[in-house]
Amino acid sequence: MEYQGMDLHGIAELVDVRGRRVLSRFPDTVNKAMGHTIAYQLNGSEIRLVPEEDCYVTLESLGRRHATKVMVYYGDMAYPEEYHFEKEVTIPVFIAKYNEIALSNKFPHPYGFSFNVVRICIFSDNVLIRHISGKHRVPKADEVPAFKMMSYGSSVTQGYFPTSVDLTYPNILARSINADLSNYGLAGAALCEKEVTDFLKTSGRYDLIVLELSVNMLTTGLTTQEYAKRVTYMLTEMVKHQPQAKILCLGVLPFYGDFKMTYARDTIVSTADEFRSTYKKIVMSLNNPNVIYADPLKALSMHNLTTDFLHPSNFGMIEIAQYLRTLL
Repeated sequence: MEYQGMDLHGIAELVDVRGRRVLSRFPDTVNKAMGHTIAYQLNGSEIRLVPEEDCYVTLESLGRRHATKVMVYYGDMAYPEEYHFEKEVTIPVFIAKYNEIALSNKFPHPYGFSFNVVRICIFSDNVLIRHISGKHRVPKADEVPAFKMMSYGSSVTQGYFPTSVDLTYPNILARSINADLSNYGLAGAALCEKEVTDFLKTSGRYDLIVLELSVNMLTTGLTTQEYAKRVTYMLTEMVKHQPQAKILCLGVLPFYGDFKMTYARDTIVSTADEFRSTYKKIVMSLNNPNVIYADPLKALSMHNLTTDFLHPSNFGMIEIAQYLRTLL
């Protein structure tokens, strides 16, 4: 969405919360239907702008558990340090130059994003945009990749626990295929509610969709029958509204339950293997070459998990992305 001459990429709307305009990746009506505000977590969302002179963007952290982390990219190239802050930070946004040579002139379109586009990549709970100074504009269509990718899934898709925002598997995959990513992962959720499907299916026009469906549906107590119902609705609606898109269908990734371990708060009434086989059957039943089953047991190795036996490490994120890349 456009806001103050910037593109809030991956943001559906600004939600009024106690007098503050909070960035939300899902519309407020969908947040209410889901019964939570995980969409306020901005892992993978970006503030994009094209500076026409020196600009400064001031952000306020709303993170409660840890400091907010922000990376800045000039086109496809990362600025060589992150911003970590607990209160406010002012980020300088300059025209990309090297020895006073404008990089957008020297390299008109080096890969996907033009050097004109400055991308403030957020890896945190939420931020408020406090102030923007300097002349700037919204990026043009030909300054960002034409190939559009969307991902939906659990905290693994949203981005836990790589050490930086650009090391989530959706980001790694998107970069490897020169795609413009919109990440709608929901930590602790991704339950395929009807309202979520109805939003996602028309949230943009996509060339690639990744649906990681999802360990949370298992651990929150959904039956196999309910899982099948929700997944079938999501897939059939995606095919109907995004007929041009390839859809990668990634089931329950390896987790502690596969290794005979439990977590006290889980309410599991089915099994991971039942969910995986159900997802595969739904994909096969569609008989659509654009809908591709991605075997989760081939996507991630145990040694590339973190010690919570749930979330991938940096190496795990790379492994998932590399596996998905082989299916395209």
